[in-house]
Amino acid sequence: MATEIPPAVRNDLDRLRQLEDQLQAVLLRKQQYESELRNVDKALNELNKLPQDSKVYKVVGTFLLSTTRDEAIQDLNQRKELLDLHLQSLVKQENMLRKQISELENKVKQTLAAGQGGQVQ
Repeated sequence: MATEIPPAVRNDLDRLRQLEDQLQAVLLRKQQYESELRNVDKALNELNKLPQDSKVYKVVGTFLLSTTRDEAIQDLNQRKELLDLHLQSLVKQENMLRKQISELENKVKQTLAAGQGGQVQ
C-alpha cells in the first residue's frame, strides 16, 4: 500500500535537491579553478627555467603583448594567490553543503521511519 509523502517531507526533499544542485555547481567551479591553478603552476615552472632577459609574451584579449619575465612571474603569482583564495572558499562551501545534505537526509529518513512504524525503505 503506497502512502502519500507528507508536505513537510516533500519540502525537505525539494530542499535536498536544491542543496545537491548547489553542491554540483561548487564542485564544478572547484574543478575549473584547480585546472587553472595547474596551468598557472606549469607556466611558472617554465618561466623560472628561462634566462632573465628572455622575451616573454602574454595574451591580452586577442593580442600578444611583450612583457618581462619578472612581470609575467609576478602576474602569475598574483593569479595563483587569487585562485588559492577561491579554492579555499569553495572547499568551505562544499563542506557546509555536504553537512547540510547529510543532516537533511537524516531528518527525512527519521521522519519517514516514524511515519511508517519505524521501517525505512
